Amino acid sequence: MSILWWEKTVEYFFIQKYVKLEMFVAPLDGNHERAGDAIFSHESSWVLIEFKRDQESISDELKKFTNYANAKIAMEPIGKHHLIIYGGAIEDDFYLKCQEYFSGREVEIDKALSLGVQKDVFIQYLKMFIGYKKQSKSGSGSFGFVAGVSSTGTVTKCMRLSEFAQALKLEKKIQQSLEQQPEIGNSWRSPGM
Repeated sequence: MSILWWEKTVEYFFIQKYVKLEMFVAPLDGNHERAGDAIFSHESSWVLIEFKRDQESISDELKKFTNYANAKIAMEPIGKHHLIIYGGAIEDDFYLKCQEYFSGREVEIDKALSLGVQKDVFIQYLKMFIGYKKQSKSGSGSFGFVAGVSSTGTVTKCMRLSEFAQALKLEKKIQQSLEQQPEIGNSWRSPGM
C-alpha cells in the first residue's frame, strides 16, 4: 500500500519537524513600534522555501517566469538560500527532499536552514526574483515560505512571502516615523518657559 499526499502535507511536515509553532509571526496589529522591533531583531539569516508535492511537480515553477532561462542565469549563482522542498514516499514511509531552486542541486534537508543570507542580500534577491516572475492575474501569485534563522540555527520567524513584504513595509514606516520625531532635549519646552 502507498500513501497519498499533497503540497500542504509537505509544508506541514517540514514545519512540524523543523519549526516551533510559537515562531510564526502573529498578525501585525497593535503596538506597531514594538512589533517592528520584534520582526527582524533576532535573525542572522533568511531562507526562501517553495514547497512542492513531489519531484515531478517542480517543473510547474518554469511556467511562472517571463523567461526562465534568463532568470536561471542571473539567479542561480546568488540563490543558494532559495530552496524547493518536496515529498516522497517508499510504501508507507513519507520523507522530505530538498534542492536549490535554480541549480537543482540536492541539499541535505537537515542543513537547509543553514543556507540563509543576511536580510539586505535576501531583499535584493527577492526584488530580482520577483522581476523575472509573470504577474499574476489575481494579484496573489505564488507564496513562498520565508524563514528567519538565528545564529544557532533555530527558526525564529516564519511567514509567507507576502507577510514578509508587509513586515518590511511596517519596518520602513516605523524607521521613517522615528527619523521624523524631534529630539526631546532640543525642541521641547515646558509650558512655563
